Amino acid sequence: MVLMLMLGTISAQQPNGQNGKERIEQQVRHYTTAFSLNDAQAQQFGALYKEYSKKLHAIHVLYRHERPAEGTSLTDEEVEKRILDNFTQSRAILDVREHYYKEFRKFLSPTQINQIFEDEKARRAQMKR
Repeated sequence: MVLMLMLGTISAQQPNGQNGKERIEQQVRHYTTAFSLNDAQAQQFGALYKEYSKKLHAIHVLYRHERPAEGTSLTDEEVEKRILDNFTQSRAILDVREHYYKEFRKFLSPTQINQIFEDEKARRAQMKR
């Protein structure tokens, strides 16, 4: 079921008309150019960035919650579950970011990796709006 949700979400159109795969490809091209990567680095980065993006996306899908219907509120148990899920999701995201930091660090500077992480936060904030 989670796999079906992931596939459906990945293929869903983004607000700018791109699907998830196109957006990731565009980001890979952007970073490859911005970081002046050579062909070998670009290929290594592209594969790694796609892996990283898929893992983050899977975490977000796994812990996605539907908004309560207008005029209704959550029970204390539902609120508690959401809070605990948020803790678990945050830990999972941190683990993925830490793992991929070490992988990206093999050929990117800390400043370049920070740019990726900051852009990711900005995209997440934009999607929430």
